[in-house]
Amino acid sequence: MTDAISDDPDRKLHDDVVSGKAWNDFCDALKTAGEMVLERSESDLDRAEGFRFLSRLTRGGLASFVEGGDIRHPIIKPLPDQVKIGSDNPDSAYMSCSIDGRLNYKVSGNRGTVHYLSFSAFAGNYGAAQERLGVMGFIDGSDLLIDENGNFELFVGPTPHDHNWVKTDPEPGMLAIRQFYLDRSTEILPTLRIECLDHDEFPPPLSPAQFGRQLEGAVMFVAGCSQIFTDWADELMDEVPNGMHTKAGPAQGAWGDPNQIFYHGAYDLAEGEALLIEFVPPECFYWNFQVDNRWMESLDYRWLPVTVNKHTAHYEPDGSVKIVVSKEDPGFGNWMSTDGHPRGCIGLRWNQATEDVEPTLSVIRPFD
Repeated sequence: MTDAISDDPDRKLHDDVVSGKAWNDFCDALKTAGEMVLERSESDLDRAEGFRFLSRLTRGGLASFVEGGDIRHPIIKPLPDQVKIGSDNPDSAYMSCSIDGRLNYKVSGNRGTVHYLSFSAFAGNYGAAQERLGVMGFIDGSDLLIDENGNFELFVGPTPHDHNWVKTDPEPGMLAIRQFYLDRSTEILPTLRIECLDHDEFPPPLSPAQFGRQLEGAVMFVAGCSQIFTDWADELMDEVPNGMHTKAGPAQGAWGDPNQIFYHGAYDLAEGEALLIEFVPPECFYWNFQVDNRWMESLDYRWLPVTVNKHTAHYEPDGSVKIVVSKEDPGFGNWMSTDGHPRGCIGLRWNQATEDVEPTLSVIRPFD
């Protein structure tokens, strides 16, 4: 087959897509990821959720890299429904888009009323080499200049601005938008759009080489995310069973929110046992606690009591908080259901805290 792009440096990608090899490689990589689920599952529930985890990552990878991977014509997209990555916050609405740190962008929209809003420019992605991950620039809602109607413009790129600017380095990466609710029933998310200021042409027709790069990005995302967070969960369950620490995980240090102190941990409970977590929250803008499965996905907060935050928590008379992680409701404190998972991960965030407070954890038998 000959065509006008015979001298294109992306010739191999072009040929692999046209021949079907790129698609076969994509499918083979998903099969390889499935082997990890078989090897790392401890129960039928783990295995079923593991394959679901891969299906969700595949959906997220295709949305981010195939449908939303054009750095010159980016689109801010929400993380697809029920795609869960790395102890995702049940109170959060995550949004993102692909960017190139060499280019300049403008985000415009309305702030809405959601409790917490931040913009982070990250280098690389979860499928990239670890040394290429990192925060390039950051701003949270309290530092945004917003007009009386809640409207604002935010500039993202290497060109400095006096205000509302997120700096980038000459690296490919992502603009990530974190939005945390205190009360989903009353708060309104921002409305956001982005445009590249250095490129105003319409997108050209899809080329085979372009699709090949997009497909590679999607499968690297699936492989990278599944490996990173499965390894991290194993580390937590080995190092801190029924405990928590603030040691940064393999991606948290590079892709974390600089406003947060994040305690990660794990639980491992026999029949009749519960994990009691006690603390007096520091003065902070926001805090939450959550229960995750062994793949570091938050449990199904749509139907179950598996997360609690600063607004929803029951406080003791002295201002302290008791959280009980167990199979059944113990009848006191803030009950967090394990939803049939005797082992899993847990997380506790302090956002913009005046001090760090370390929680106290103990295994109890409240049902004897």
